[in-house]
Amino acid sequence: MTSASRPPTILVVDDSPTLLLALLDHLSRHGFLVVLAHDAREGMMRAVLAQPDLILLDIVMPGLDGFEACRRLKADTATHDIPVIFMTGLSDAKQIVSGFGAGGVDYITKPFQVEEVLARINTHLALRKANRDLQQMYETLTRAKEDLVHNEKLAALGALVAGIAHELNTPIGNSLMVASTFEAQTGEILGHFKPGEPLRRSELQHYLENAQTTTEILMRNLQRAADMVTNFKQVAVDQTSTQRRTFLLSEVVSGNVLTLMPTIKRTPYQVVQNIPPELMMDSFPGPLGQVIANLVNNALVHGFDGRKTGQVELAAEYEQDEWIALHVRDDGNGIDASNLQRIFDPFFTTKMGVGGSGLGLHIVHNIVTDILGGRIDVSSEPGKGTCFTLSLPLVAPHH
Repeated sequence: MTSASRPPTILVVDDSPTLLLALLDHLSRHGFLVVLAHDAREGMMRAVLAQPDLILLDIVMPGLDGFEACRRLKADTATHDIPVIFMTGLSDAKQIVSGFGAGGVDYITKPFQVEEVLARINTHLALRKANRDLQQMYETLTRAKEDLVHNEKLAALGALVAGIAHELNTPIGNSLMVASTFEAQTGEILGHFKPGEPLRRSELQHYLENAQTTTEILMRNLQRAADMVTNFKQVAVDQTSTQRRTFLLSEVVSGNVLTLMPTIKRTPYQVVQNIPPELMMDSFPGPLGQVIANLVNNALVHGFDGRKTGQVELAAEYEQDEWIALHVRDDGNGIDASNLQRIFDPFFTTKMGVGGSGLGLHIVHNIVTDILGGRIDVSSEPGKGTCFTLSLPLVAPHH
């Protein structure tokens, strides 16, 4: 018989043989599996072995009393979730309060009616089942959230790869064009070295001038490509780890904006940066870059929906001693007041069903508060744009 189909198990702990037999008879006839224990220590042992769905526990017993037994049951990870109903011959209010303080969920006063016992047992069994269902639902949602977060990270990595390919295309393409032209010019000049064909000074001078110009263009474009590769490599390392390091904020911001250029260039919108070049941080550039990418993408997707022009500005300033403020502001549609208080909630999105997971800003909030040790605020006015402000310590907390 599976655990789902077996009847509920009730552990009864009491030092009265008469009461144990009576409860065994009544509860068994109502379909429960009954386990008996004659004192508290035996009851705790049977609770671990039988894993009952509920425990009926007498308070006054020789040796260990019911209160202490309940405390020990609640301290044991194997039994702390099992609901305990106390059985007592007293109705003293202080004793009842002590029972709840020890971890009991209810109490029954002796002598009791069988109907009362059954009603209380069924109530707490139903509550326990409801709690288990809620826990399973929470675990399911947590797994779903982790899967969505993983998918968003994969999407960010895909954007990074696309950014590398797109941005390297221009300097490498320019280099190939100049190199092929220089190759043709070199072939022509070599032709003049054939026997009987003199090489004029003006031709050599023209070739050398072209060679100098060609090498300058090649060096400039190849250096740009090398800088991009270095930058993208650092962004990739940062994005795939949560390692802290010392960095210039302007470099991290520009590096992450560069990875978004393929997306930005497909839109009529602009992204401008106004970050003090000397602003140095000791923090986590990978998570910070994820925040920047999410906020910029959020502006492009939501802030300018239906608009033909728009601008996103990333600006930073010293906020107070050892803190800075990083603003990501747009001049787009703004956010309705009814949504403003919910935008950081998990799964909240106005784009559900058309590509929105509702996790972007929730991830942003968690990164800023949990990893970067800061806070994030938002201000917006419909039709006049939105501003996200990250208040961040220059030195992030050590985790």
